[in-house]
Amino acid sequence: MALINVVRADEPIHVETIVAYYYADPDIGKSSLAFTANAPILFDFDKGVHRVGALRRGTAVQVQKWTDVSNVTEEDLKPFKTVVFDTVGTMLDCVKIYYQGIKGNTQRDGNLTLKAQGYAGNDFISLINRIRSYGKDIVFIGHAEEQRNDDLLIHRPSMTGKNRDVLYRISDIMAYLTYEKAADGQIVRVLKFQASNSHHAKNSGNLGADTGGNIVLPNLMQAQTFFADLIQQAKDHLNIMTPAQLETMKAIEQRDQFFAECDQAIYASSINELCEQLDKDHVHYLEMRKFLKAKSLHLGFVYDKEKQKFIDPKQNTFYGISPEQRDHIQELLAQLNIDIVAFCEEQGIDSLMGIEAERFNDVVAYINTKTNQGTATA
Repeated sequence: MALINVVRADEPIHVETIVAYYYADPDIGKSSLAFTANAPILFDFDKGVHRVGALRRGTAVQVQKWTDVSNVTEEDLKPFKTVVFDTVGTMLDCVKIYYQGIKGNTQRDGNLTLKAQGYAGNDFISLINRIRSYGKDIVFIGHAEEQRNDDLLIHRPSMTGKNRDVLYRISDIMAYLTYEKAADGQIVRVLKFQASNSHHAKNSGNLGADTGGNIVLPNLMQAQTFFADLIQQAKDHLNIMTPAQLETMKAIEQRDQFFAECDQAIYASSINELCEQLDKDHVHYLEMRKFLKAKSLHLGFVYDKEKQKFIDPKQNTFYGISPEQRDHIQELLAQLNIDIVAFCEEQGIDSLMGIEAERFNDVVAYINTKTNQGTATA
């Protein structure tokens, strides 16, 4: 079969759609900004679109349940050029609630099983890919949260680590929207696209190149295509880059984001999570590994070769199994008709999370042996 759509390394790849993501401080006009995108439709998960007032220049859908958006068709979106999700954190909660309502998807504590978490994540990514295949740009809006690390105040999306990483990965441009004092003393709203140790960002579109990645918002009543123009600028920049250049830029962004997360880490668990993210095939692997090791030493952590984890010698830390490992054991017990409470009592623990991480494989083997001997507890 003949190859089609072949692009050589020295040829640009045409970018038709992009994913933009900004997270913001409270009461700064997050939704108003999105309505300056090109022919937008906004899915209102936070039920706050009514506060936009005269700046609402597009269609809004007040989402009640996940299927209100997951079942959207190409024909539904035909009149629009940009699809906005406000806010993406509540959107992900909406997916979770949908899957919690399906029998067999929850654990005893009400949380999703590992398998259901995978279904929910795949459903979210599938929707985004499908909307992009319709030729639509996508805008995610999120809330910002603060984290203090020594004297440094860090701003980042208000979201759990795994979801935060997924959104960072799929976004082409990402900014922190905040208030700032201008040179003339006026308080202005600023989109900060350049990543730093004080906030998360991503600037594949090279926006605000002459101003350090900072773009001041104008009066949106008089700049009704402001965000549409930013998205087009990002596309124009991406469309002159070759695949090789894009790969180089992507690798640098990933390295810089890794450095920023290292700077923000204050717990051994955070360092261990970053260790898991390291890819030996990454072009900047050695730099990233060296930076992580230096940060660990600065925090006073030591590497436990037996546990293959960094530990804080100042704390008597219990290293239990991960939520994913707990889900695996819980599903195994359910499949084998072993009562969880009785099993925990037998093991001398209050819950499955009381199992030490280093004993995970032994516990799984023990459960299988127990069943093979026909001694399962009903």
